[in-house]
Amino acid sequence: MKSIFKLAIFVFPMLLSGCLQQTPIEVVSEKFLTDLNTVISRNEDFLGQARTNSDKKELQEEFIRLRLQYKKVEAFAEYFAPTTVKQVNGAPLDEVEDEENAVFEPGGLQVIEELIYSDEKLDQEELVRHIRKMQVNTKRIKMLWADIRITDSHVLDALRLELFRLITLGISGFDTPASGNALAESEVVLNSLQDYLSAYAHLFPEYQALDKEIERAITFIKKGKSFNDFDRATFIADHINPLCIKLHQNQKLSNIPFINDRKLLKGSVATMFDKGAFDSEALVSNPKFKSTSERIALGERLFYDVRLSGNGKSSCGSCHAPQLAYTDGFKKSKGISGADINRNAPTIKYAALQQAMFYDLRSPSLEDQASDVIHNTAEMHGSLEKITGMITADEEYTILFRKAFPEVEVIKSIDVQNALASFVRSLSPFDSKFDQYMRGNKRALTDNQVAGFNLFMGKARCGTCHFVPLFNGTVPPDYQRTESEVLGATSNADWKHPVMDSDLGRGAYNRFPQWQHAFKTSSLRNIAKTAPYMHNGALATLQEVMEFYNEGGGAGLGLDVPNQTLAPDKLKLTQPEMQQVIDFMESLTDTSI
Repeated sequence: MKSIFKLAIFVFPMLLSGCLQQTPIEVVSEKFLTDLNTVISRNEDFLGQARTNSDKKELQEEFIRLRLQYKKVEAFAEYFAPTTVKQVNGAPLDEVEDEENAVFEPGGLQVIEELIYSDEKLDQEELVRHIRKMQVNTKRIKMLWADIRITDSHVLDALRLELFRLITLGISGFDTPASGNALAESEVVLNSLQDYLSAYAHLFPEYQALDKEIERAITFIKKGKSFNDFDRATFIADHINPLCIKLHQNQKLSNIPFINDRKLLKGSVATMFDKGAFDSEALVSNPKFKSTSERIALGERLFYDVRLSGNGKSSCGSCHAPQLAYTDGFKKSKGISGADINRNAPTIKYAALQQAMFYDLRSPSLEDQASDVIHNTAEMHGSLEKITGMITADEEYTILFRKAFPEVEVIKSIDVQNALASFVRSLSPFDSKFDQYMRGNKRALTDNQVAGFNLFMGKARCGTCHFVPLFNGTVPPDYQRTESEVLGATSNADWKHPVMDSDLGRGAYNRFPQWQHAFKTSSLRNIAKTAPYMHNGALATLQEVMEFYNEGGGAGLGLDVPNQTLAPDKLKLTQPEMQQVIDFMESLTDTSI
């Protein structure tokens, strides 16, 4: 009897411990709430100091403490409260909502950073106002968190995206342009990741290997001497990518489902550089418009058919030649009459991986873009109605259409548009030397190209607008919007006598002051094949492009560009450094060209 009693005394606490053991979800939820409460507390301290202290150095020290704490909660704040986070750590630019005909003031850490790191006299009242706004929004995140029901899949997806945010935005200095504290913040992100993932130590079969990869990444970033000197190529290829792969393996082995949210970046991939990581079909508005091999073949045939134009002499291929990465090599493209049209022909490669089309983002889809070009009187001056009639009367086309659209009895305009769009969606191979390097082939890039990538993502600040790995303006890691920028683009490359280009860009269609002379941030993939450059073809070489940015764009050259979004500061790149960036950009050429 005594032995039974002793056994009960021994077993009961173990059973009780098992019953009381928290799930990973509970651990993560509590840790996030603790970290968020610390953000709120530090923001309160910062507010008190800002009200009584105008010493910028002291304010900067308090600000850094607050930003570092925010980085601990960023993964879940961004994932579960993205709209509110725009007012906590959004870009310091007005947010224009053309559908609502409204402009929203920016707010949060990046706005505050500009105020306290500026050379101008501190506007203490404005600083206090923005810190108070941030306090309201951090408390709102806490309120929203109380009603959110998360799963293990959500937790791991949020942490995976935070790693992607780290290598696309974090180490580029995207949200720390003035403080330059990107490396310290990146270390905090990795430490926080490690803390949150410790909740899964008993579930992940290969947790120790994962934890070791995080430690290796932290050690590497600690060795970084400065923002400009940091070896981002090695950090991504040798540390973050292996870490992401280990995280992916553990999630798979633990039978935790991956999130399938039909976004551009697939939820099931291990790294951003995996073959097929991006879904060119993700932005298709209707499942019935999904591409097939038959639709792609039909679209390619239509793409080169001159009968789509009003005079029967021009095709889509007239301005988009494969050997030039689907551009035409002209400063400004030739219209149907042979005269120049207003803009340079952009590449259509990787066009499916952006949220809107044309330099002015006026078209929401590739199908709409096809219609716009065909009907444009300066470009093809055609008619979709006449084209469908021509196709219906053509026996070969009729056969191709039946294969591509077996359920369609009568060929309609939208079918033509969809076929053309399907062809364009097929043009995203991701097979450049850069892609090979990031997939493990360390010999794919030269030493100069690696140095160029590090400059691109660091001192040259290219990566803050041309986001890795798409190198366009579709913002990672959720890829829900494509940005435009005001660069103060010039009409030529005469830096001593610069003249502002007259094209209003988005401003021609949307009268907001913020969008005057704003243009889509185009992809730099295949940039070595697509000269001349800029929307007006004004810059003949990549050397001239680098010089323009090195000068700080139009405003840096002395032009009056009050709404320029590009920082007007000189980059102070040397000629060898500019050449290294050019060498890197040449590594973005598809090997299939």
